[in-house]
Amino acid sequence: MDCGVDTIETQDETGATRGIEIIPKGCEPVSEDICKSGFMAPTENVSFPENALEQCCKCKEGEACPYCENPDACTDEEKRDFITNEDCFAASVGPSSEDVPEPEPEPEEGGDVNIFYIIGMMLFVIIMITVMILFARRSKTVRAA
Repeated sequence: MDCGVDTIETQDETGATRGIEIIPKGCEPVSEDICKSGFMAPTENVSFPENALEQCCKCKEGEACPYCENPDACTDEEKRDFITNEDCFAASVGPSSEDVPEPEPEPEEGGDVNIFYIIGMMLFVIIMITVMILFARRSKTVRAA
């Protein structure tokens, strides 16, 4: 089905080129931060090519389409590229994508790297001080002899 926004075509095992294909009702509601249309087909709903990534879906016919230059009045070319009337969209169950709260961002795991830098710098400073003390003592023992 012509549900995906992406227009990349891939060659199949027979040598023919095909666009990304999404199963019927394969586009599920998501946040417009993820896909402008508000719909995305998860990996398991993409039938071609195999092992495809998640794909953003086209907009529903009759709704405003953020892919268009003017979302409320798409040109004929934009309608052809970004809007579909095919059976692409899953029935929305539960709250709409606008009512779903955004997940809280997870804390970054980069703190461990900073600790390693701090420990490394401390070891470097201790080694440099030790070397300076050893050289300072050596020069005193050389003068006494």
